[in-house]
Amino acid sequence: MTQTRDQEVLQFSSRAGAGEILAGPLRVAELMTSETTSMSADQTFGELVTMMANRSFHHVLVVDGDKNLCGVISDRDVLRVLARSPQWHSKQLSEIMTQEPVTTTPDMLISAAVREMLAKRINCLPVVAADGGLCGILTSTDLLKALERLQTLIEKSKMPA
Repeated sequence: MTQTRDQEVLQFSSRAGAGEILAGPLRVAELMTSETTSMSADQTFGELVTMMANRSFHHVLVVDGDKNLCGVISDRDVLRVLARSPQWHSKQLSEIMTQEPVTTTPDMLISAAVREMLAKRINCLPVVAADGGLCGILTSTDLLKALERLQTLIEKSKMPA
């Protein structure tokens, strides 16, 4: 006999530790990285390379003078420019950034944000408030950390006591 999805959820929710799992994060705001590093569109690619070499992150948010998002640069973009542009050090970020990037909001469901990332084949979503202000960034690393915590709880709930 095949169980329905509702029966599976009920059976799961009765297990030890299930309450912790079901109380996990729901919205992007609960997982996103709030403290971001940004650069302006008129900064040079050389400055970007230096900054990324000295810090451990894979995405840089490009903002205008009002701190509104105007682009994103990933580590893959950096590699592409280094491979294809002999004069890479003098290029401005506005020349290489992804303009009008796909974004999310703090109140979006995490599952919807993940679907968007998978559909667009991207590893981050800048998080933008309704007023256009930059709130943070949701990265694949943020999602993997949440998955690890969730998986640990699931494994503990299934292990014999």
